[in-house]
Amino acid sequence: MMGRRARSRKYYPPGSAPTRPGSGLRSNTVETVKTRDTAAAEEAARIWAKATAKRDENQASDANSDEAVGLIEETLNHSERSFLLYLTTEEGMMAFAAIEPSRDADETVGEIRYLGVAPGHWGEGWARRLLVAVPGALRENEFGSGELWVYADNIRAIFVYEAMGWIGTTETRRHPVTNRVEQKFVLKLG
Repeated sequence: MMGRRARSRKYYPPGSAPTRPGSGLRSNTVETVKTRDTAAAEEAARIWAKATAKRDENQASDANSDEAVGLIEETLNHSERSFLLYLTTEEGMMAFAAIEPSRDADETVGEIRYLGVAPGHWGEGWARRLLVAVPGALRENEFGSGELWVYADNIRAIFVYEAMGWIGTTETRRHPVTNRVEQKFVLKLG
């Protein structure tokens, strides 16, 4: 058939679209940060509190945020090898992962204890971008593999983990607070 050409669109990950002069768009550089900083932990905790409230269809509160700060700080204090990995833009922190040596396996396994994406930015690819950086950060801290637990009915998250190379195991457990079933996922580092 002649006359019509298929149009193609370029895909740019969040924050990386080119800026056109006069278009009103501004550059929004993404930075990947690995830290043990308290202020970053508090910002991650705010994201965690809001994200879990939205996921569970509850109202976010200061009490949830205070509890989340304790959870993130406890992860960072678990070991000298624990760290917070996050993506930030001019808007602030977009996604984070709090990682520590596994409490259930040997210390060569790095466990993502908490992973969150700012609720206003769900579906924009932030979890994927963060998960791209996780293997290198795990290797830097001398982990040979990674693991995480995810609600077995959180199909959206499971799809992202599998797309990024995480493999679901047959191991499950009940979450101690929600009593929901969680499934273990692992990532082998080569």
